Amino acid sequence: MPLLSIIVPTRERIETLQHTLRSTLRQYSDEYEVIVSDNCSADGTSDMVTAIKDSRLKYINTGRRLSMCDNWEFALQHAQGQYVMFIGDDDATMPGSIDRLLRVFKTENSLAYSWPTPIYVWPIDGSSARVTHLPRIRQRSVHNLKEMAEFVIANGGWRYYELPGTYHAAVGRSILDSIRDRTGRVFHTTQPDVFTSMVVPVFTQDAIRVDFPVTVGGVSAKSNGGSNIAKDGMQHLDRYISEFGDYEIHSTLYPKASFHENMIPDCILKAMDLFPDFYRELKFNYTAMWAFGYRLGKYSRWQVLQARNDIRTYHPFSAVRFLYYSAIHDAAIQRRKLLGRMTSLGPFAMGAPENVDDFVVALSKWSEFADPAPEGTIK
Repeated sequence: MPLLSIIVPTRERIETLQHTLRSTLRQYSDEYEVIVSDNCSADGTSDMVTAIKDSRLKYINTGRRLSMCDNWEFALQHAQGQYVMFIGDDDATMPGSIDRLLRVFKTENSLAYSWPTPIYVWPIDGSSARVTHLPRIRQRSVHNLKEMAEFVIANGGWRYYELPGTYHAAVGRSILDSIRDRTGRVFHTTQPDVFTSMVVPVFTQDAIRVDFPVTVGGVSAKSNGGSNIAKDGMQHLDRYISEFGDYEIHSTLYPKASFHENMIPDCILKAMDLFPDFYRELKFNYTAMWAFGYRLGKYSRWQVLQARNDIRTYHPFSAVRFLYYSAIHDAAIQRRKLLGRMTSLGPFAMGAPENVDDFVVALSKWSEFADPAPEGTIK
């Protein structure tokens, strides 16, 4: 039985998927499996994947078009690993990083692991590839997930992305089985990664954050992350949303906000509803939620203030506190910009390789991102 299952859901992105798989299979260990869950693609994905001769690679096909959440559920049913990790079909894994992570599994027991994740932007609409984030590598640490979840709830969703779920993080299969036992399935809502991030703290208090990047997040033209960049990005996002059919957003959210504006809060609120024993003492901060949405550029301060009376018919909202929270986010944005100017992108300051696999190879040869273990000694 594999120690780790790496699941790659995909849908007609053969141009990026091939590089994702090349990077993910560039490891010495045979104690993990890579599952490609093809959401009924019609672009040659099946032929491309099955042509790769590697016993660690498994190809499955949904047979019909599913929502992302249902594709994740389908894929998980085929995973055999003690730990599970999802990555996107435009993401990558660092050379040797799975080997290193498997060693951590064996020496530092936990039910959840996270890591610093660089961000790579693929060439989009004629623009060159670039790197938008190289994280600072800190010492290995243990994070209190309950405290992190409490912060997210108290701040209207802010920093939800720091909680380890199953996306760019590794979670014990026992946690996922427990979620299914409690709710009938593992993944809920339109954002299965955000949902699981809010549920993992229910089943384990701590997570280990390792001191090396395991995966790299990719942003491509067809991804949700690239919807604000690509010329036809909103078309991809609208198609993604349409696949959820008559899905209903949480009843306390403002229905006149767009669907994609409500997606993240919806995940958090529904996780709270499904696990009331854990979240009973916490109250979601709706006012702070609007400030966080403002930070993400979903709307202006003035638009929120204009709608304040209508908003209050659905959930509590304070205009004064909204201005206070949005000022905090303004300061945080400026701080991030300052840190960004101070953080070196090294050899990638002027651009990056044209695919994510070449990027991770180049990154692994640079300073603190290099694997200190000698090649060939990990398996």
